[in-house]
Order: sequence, then structure tokens, then C-alpha cells
Amino acid sequence: MSLPNNHTLNTIDLTAYTPSCGASPVAAYIRAPFRCQLLKTTGILGGAITTTDGTVTVSAKTKTLATFAVPQAGAAAGVLFSTVPPSPSYLNEDDVIVLAPSGGGGANIPMHFSITVRAS
Repeated sequence: MSLPNNHTLNTIDLTAYTPSCGASPVAAYIRAPFRCQLLKTTGILGGAITTTDGTVTVSAKTKTLATFAVPQAGAAAGVLFSTVPPSPSYLNEDDVIVLAPSGGGGANIPMHFSITVRAS
């Protein structure tokens, strides 16, 4: 199996958690530790969402950086969803990154988030 892209020394993963990405969604927040470029955003479900598809919007300072879908079909605990920003997205030190779930069905379905950033 070939390995994915190299993980350079100036690249780190930031993590966050939401207790509910389904019905009654709760946003998760991460602080940018330094000036950086957003490379990838991922989410791992902690349970199965039901009835409707969900969406997670990644933003900072009211600017949408990326969005990824969380389809109801096949959704279960441990399923990974990810996205790469459609255009280069840069953050400043202490920018607050908001991961806002919406639209999903099912109460109290947790989700773990990870954001990969590279110092710029």
C-alpha cells in the first residue's frame, strides 16, 4: 500500500469534538496556534445519523473555508468524512475555527473533528 502525502515537520493536526452533529447540533471550536494554511478537514461519527443527511461547515471570521457532507446512508460509528478546501485557505494566529454541523437527523450523535494545517 502506498502512503499518502508526506506529513512535513511544520504540519500539525488540531482536534475538536461535538456532542451532537444530528438533531440539535452543537458547533465545535479550534484555535489556530500560528499563521497557517488549512490543508484538510475530517470528521468521524460516534453513532449513526438517521432520517436526513447532514453537513459540516468549516469557517473562520465569518468566511466559509470548507464544507463536507455527512450522508445518512451508510452512516455509523467510526465512519470518516473529509474534505480538502476548494481554494487555498489561510488562518492567522488565534483565529477561531468553527465546525458547524447542520441538517442531520438523530439525537446526541457525537463527532470527532481533525483539521490539518501547515505553518506559513
